[in-house]
Amino acid sequence: MNSFDIASQTVLEALRTGQAGQPVAARVTAHLDADHGRIERLTARVLGATAAWFNSPPERVTAFGGVDKGHVSALTLFEGGQSALVSVGSCGTSDPLLELVVWGNRGILSWEHNVGFRSDDQQKNEPQLSDPEKRLLDMVRASLRSGRSMRVDSRDSAESDPGRGDSSHFENRRRQSRTTQSQPKPRPRKPPYGVLLVSGDYTHQPGYVGNLANDPRCKLIGLTDEEDLTPRRRRLNEQLTRRLGIPLLPDLSQALRRDDVDVVSICAEPVRRGRIIVEAAQAGKHLYLDKPLAASLAEADAIRKAVSEAGVVSHMWSLVRSETVTRMQREIQSARLGELTAFHADLCFAKGPAGTAALKDRRRESKVPERYELADSKRELSNVGVYPLVSLLHLQDKTVRRVCATTGNYFFREHQTNNMEDFGQMLLELDGGTIATISAGRTGWKSYPGGGLNRTCLMGEHGAAVFDTHRPRVAVWADVAPWRAPERDPEDPMGMWGPTGPDRFVPKPRQAWITPRPAGVESDVAYFLDCIEAGRRSDVSAGLAATATEVLLAGYQSAATGDVVELPLLRDAG
Repeated sequence: MNSFDIASQTVLEALRTGQAGQPVAARVTAHLDADHGRIERLTARVLGATAAWFNSPPERVTAFGGVDKGHVSALTLFEGGQSALVSVGSCGTSDPLLELVVWGNRGILSWEHNVGFRSDDQQKNEPQLSDPEKRLLDMVRASLRSGRSMRVDSRDSAESDPGRGDSSHFENRRRQSRTTQSQPKPRPRKPPYGVLLVSGDYTHQPGYVGNLANDPRCKLIGLTDEEDLTPRRRRLNEQLTRRLGIPLLPDLSQALRRDDVDVVSICAEPVRRGRIIVEAAQAGKHLYLDKPLAASLAEADAIRKAVSEAGVVSHMWSLVRSETVTRMQREIQSARLGELTAFHADLCFAKGPAGTAALKDRRRESKVPERYELADSKRELSNVGVYPLVSLLHLQDKTVRRVCATTGNYFFREHQTNNMEDFGQMLLELDGGTIATISAGRTGWKSYPGGGLNRTCLMGEHGAAVFDTHRPRVAVWADVAPWRAPERDPEDPMGMWGPTGPDRFVPKPRQAWITPRPAGVESDVAYFLDCIEAGRRSDVSAGLAATATEVLLAGYQSAATGDVVELPLLRDAG
């Protein structure tokens, strides 16, 4: 048996134990052979294996890349509602790479292997394709030729999916190219900086304000918000002001006009965030922004315009300043991998009590999300997927041209009830044929020994590199009490925000894995303040964040229509 067959059979045996629950999604990155000629065939074999893991035939296949490019990535939706991202390519002169993850509705399986694992020569032991695998091969090739998603019809043949991102619904709209606007360089501004907060507890504000308040350049002025708030949001805003000992400023517009306010930290819910950012930019304030940037394309465009015209520093929180992304950047700059050809990222948060979603009820996505966030659920393709997407846009100065995506309700009853996906996968094509794939979601407290799966594979012309936030690590196995999930907080039932005060229950730290402390990583807040002081634009500006918003909205449109969506998106003709 070759290396993939061994891994595939081992995964199947692991799934039969039932420990991970019912399999709902998969990711395979297989760069096992130097011969480009077998890429498509191996892609079909891997897709056949995922169908066996799910015990469900494929319904739709979308493939980007090509044999001439040395890699093929395919996003597949199965009849049972499961999804899989499969990326197959040449390993060049480097060791073969096989990364494999299967998500169950109660846990995660991950193929653990030694570097360079290979049992036999791939060419000598490659089996003949089965009839289902031959049909999958036809679908992959048809998708690569047409640039479209391919659906299996009732005659078991591949047909172009009738769903289109460019449907007649959008005929009265026009495409607007995303161009780099001539942005005025921000003026240097010496500290101290008066900081105004927008929105309080049970947002990311408590985390942000801790870093802002601890920087000697900052002074907290107060907390403000819009007038028309829910009683819950009003109460949570007041709660944070009492804990911080700062005034509550009830008039948002008046607070933004204050001369002693230089910086605004905006953490209002996504559906309110866009208009507040625009108003703060027009008031000439520097902007520290929560993610995702906005809830609509119009708001993202308005933010980009307002920030550009105001000439203020804008910065959205992301993982760009993390040690993992910093290491990725150093690897790319070293040129050891050659030109980057593919970026494969998986990021899932281990939060919430999983296993409660009704898997028989397949998700039906809407083209335009109506809401993004409630007390017990969020749209996780945008909430989590924005992190690897922003890292990709930061690392690669290229434009995303095509998007295909799937979304699912696999883990949580709350997300399903509120019509918000808890998991999503995206297939992206950038300028020059670079391929990116992203799996993102929230998979349950006990799905992972750490805070969640966070792994990225960078594929280059000359080799590959894997970046896992949880490696290197010390693994501890001992006769101790098992980790206990946080007690259910009615204000935060899924543990999305974490404890906000001294009386809140804080779970014992997970000790199965102990990782080294990050060294020499720049604080996100410190970087933002440095930009203000030096008068330079952030590398995660509102412009980049608006681009990420457009890509994510294209992903939702693709998940709803079942086909590839081209970028830039269509704007209103008026």
